[in-house]
Amino acid sequence: MRKRKILLVNPWIEDFAAYDFWLKPVGLLYVGSFLKSIGIEVELIDLMNRYDPELPLYTRVPKDKFYGTGKFPHMEIKKPEILDFVPRKYKRYGMPEELFRKRLREIGKDVSAVFVTSTLTYWYPGYFDTIRVLKEELSVPIVLGGFFARNQPHVAKKSGAYVFTKTDLRYLPRFLNELLGWDIPDTEIDWFTDLSPAYELYNRVGYVVLLTTLGCPYRCTYCIAHRNWEVMKFKDPDVVVGEIEKFSELLSVKDIVFFDDAILINKERHFKVILRKILEKNLHKQLRFHLPNGIHARLLDQETADLLFEANFKTIKLGYETSGKLQIATGGKVRDEDIVRASEILHRAGYTREEVMAYIMVNLPEQTTEDVKNAIDVCASIDIDFSVNEFTPIVGTDIWIDLVNKGKLTGLEDPLLLNNTVLPYWWGNMTYEQIHEVKEYAKQKKIELGWKKDGNKII
Repeated sequence: MRKRKILLVNPWIEDFAAYDFWLKPVGLLYVGSFLKSIGIEVELIDLMNRYDPELPLYTRVPKDKFYGTGKFPHMEIKKPEILDFVPRKYKRYGMPEELFRKRLREIGKDVSAVFVTSTLTYWYPGYFDTIRVLKEELSVPIVLGGFFARNQPHVAKKSGAYVFTKTDLRYLPRFLNELLGWDIPDTEIDWFTDLSPAYELYNRVGYVVLLTTLGCPYRCTYCIAHRNWEVMKFKDPDVVVGEIEKFSELLSVKDIVFFDDAILINKERHFKVILRKILEKNLHKQLRFHLPNGIHARLLDQETADLLFEANFKTIKLGYETSGKLQIATGGKVRDEDIVRASEILHRAGYTREEVMAYIMVNLPEQTTEDVKNAIDVCASIDIDFSVNEFTPIVGTDIWIDLVNKGKLTGLEDPLLLNNTVLPYWWGNMTYEQIHEVKEYAKQKKIELGWKKDGNKII
């Protein structure tokens, strides 16, 4: 009988810009663990792993910027026709095709199926090109899953792959039985609470990304997190700390990144427990930790900030989003006073501007340039850094539904047109010039404050 083996593939990114801010296919790695738990052999090809040992033999790999982050190797490619009006170069980021095909030929006919993951919907050309190469090299079923497949299944099907749209991996045995004629029994394994991401599938990485929770109780109009997961789940703190110990040693990494949507929820019984265990085991003396996903400023207290500082958390990102009336209209998650209070708490703990940054959105519906500038001014006045990020309407969010109901979107747009880089060129909200004005304001503010020299070097 043929060996039951599945190849997991983290696909290319194709876009005008992409940067490795601790991007790891954690969902795909959980799929790997789940498959192994039901007796299936698993192999991984991560086209976006900048630390792949063979990569420097095929392309120039840019040096790391900070804490394992950095630029992806890339090549310019032809823009999709629908994006011809955008005056930017389009690129494929990740492993060169030659090396990808070499890996597939080494695997040969040893696999029964291929699972390809997905994240941002407007990156789908990269997913489709990955699937095209897989079809040319392997004569086995290819399955496309992940966020894009769940969010836009009608577009995902155009890839020619089978589409898996479930978030609960307990549907996988039945799916595989129908696809491959196997006879895998049902299982009650909870993929998140009972398993760990399969980082052992890597030879080398620059950092490890972990999740300690799933879901978010907030209902922000621009966010899809509360619709991705029906209820919040919390991983046992002992298991989380065990993952930190296991994978940092296995892969010899120094940077551990938490990508939870709402890590401060239930913090007394969850995140604070994790922080104390990190300190008890002296993990803070050998590892650096990061919170890049925008923690909830309102939920931060002094004890948590003190624990974060003592536990060697080097990156703290705060979700600020905007100033003005939209703070309430988009869900009321954060107000100016919450950001001010959080900054005071973090400064008292010992943090400086170099470690604390607030995310500010630009191009939200009904947002003005003054709203964004005011948010920038608030951050500047309390000595925390800020990052201005362009809004993307995600299909299925309250804000997207409202835009469709008001006729500002048709609801049938190609996902490529919803790329935050593309929106200003056609959407009737903020113009490209207005967004450029806001970003220039942010740049000049940092220069005026002496935070940056020539808009580049941090002082």
